[in-house]
Amino acid sequence: MPEKTLEKTLEAKDVTLLRSLIHLALKKLQEEGNLDIILFVGVDGRVFDSIIPEDLNAKQYYLLNMFKANLHKICSQLKTKNMKISVEQYDFGSLIISGVGNASFLAIVVTRELNYESLRTLIETVSKWSTIANHIFQLKPLSGPETEKYPENIKRELHNLSRLLFVERFAYTKQYRKNMKILEYLKKEISQVAGVGMVDEILTLSFNEIGTAAQYMTDDLWPILVEKTTNKIRGLRGDIVADEYYKKWINDVTKIIKTFV
Repeated sequence: MPEKTLEKTLEAKDVTLLRSLIHLALKKLQEEGNLDIILFVGVDGRVFDSIIPEDLNAKQYYLLNMFKANLHKICSQLKTKNMKISVEQYDFGSLIISGVGNASFLAIVVTRELNYESLRTLIETVSKWSTIANHIFQLKPLSGPETEKYPENIKRELHNLSRLLFVERFAYTKQYRKNMKILEYLKKEISQVAGVGMVDEILTLSFNEIGTAAQYMTDDLWPILVEKTTNKIRGLRGDIVADEYYKKWINDVTKIIKTFV
């Protein structure tokens, strides 16, 4: 029987998730292209998102201000001439403008020196992520028929982004906060009965036996973890102590779960 896997992904179904997904895409573009500054801008001049260093060096400051001074002209070219991509190179570095659909564009600052080959590679990278940003901005699904027209590398990036979005946003969910509260409680309790040095070992073994981690626990898994944990206490402190702590931990964990209903 093939092994079952659970793919944890998330779509940008509202404005908050859309902004998070766009920002994740910009960060991926920055990492892949080794870029100094990225701005995601509407053709009306509004900046939707950006990645800008807190402390700009002289080259970054010069090129960013050059972009701001020419923003009106750039927006006009995008609206009236359907400009796809533009590269301008200066002594201070390069300014790249890449259209994202008909309503927005990416403005990119690169201060490192670019030869012909590195510039060609960078343009390919920017074009790929412009396509991805356009797909996201239209709130299209990150997998399925809506992505079939794309080459494999773009489909793969869209899928990876949905996974990254899940990981990033999961920390804000009620289940995650509940799980962290229970974990904190159990760590404190185990340290009292087995000693601080045994806490991580006992919990790690217990989670491994269940086959998951604390952040992915569900309400029905916590009693199982409590049982496995007290079985390890049983080997250290005996049946009487283990049974007492089992009753206490089950009751307290149940109460914590109910407080989040």
